Amino acid sequence: MRFSVILPAALLAMALLLISGCAIGKKEWPSAVPKEDRFSLHVEQGMFEGDCLLLSIRVSGAVNRLWAVNVQYESVGLDEGDGCEGCPFMPRTAEYFARGQKGFDLNGNVLSVSVCGLNPDKQYRFRIAGENELSGMDLEYTEVFETLSQID
Repeated sequence: MRFSVILPAALLAMALLLISGCAIGKKEWPSAVPKEDRFSLHVEQGMFEGDCLLLSIRVSGAVNRLWAVNVQYESVGLDEGDGCEGCPFMPRTAEYFARGQKGFDLNGNVLSVSVCGLNPDKQYRFRIAGENELSGMDLEYTEVFETLSQID
């Protein structure tokens, strides 16, 4: 009788030891691979339609990682709250557009967004900041553009 109890207990102990050996090792959250998970943004076109600035932005690289964009802008002029011409870009306002929300229109690798409530007779400086869905990745910025000038 003693033999019939010891053998199953020994087999059970060996099985548990083998199974627990599979769980031994270093565990960590997956991390972003910048080479594979980075995207870049380039403003293809910008134009006013009424009081809205319509922007067409080409996304290169990991297009599917683009989670949201901020259109950061400031008006330029002599009115209170305006930035001065020739001064460094200091965005005073930003419009946020996230995947799945109204205004975030990504078709293939072209993102279309529009910022409304602007004065089309005024000059604006703006840039786009793209947010990656992976929290460990830095924001991607476009260069600073000016309205009432050619956007290449």
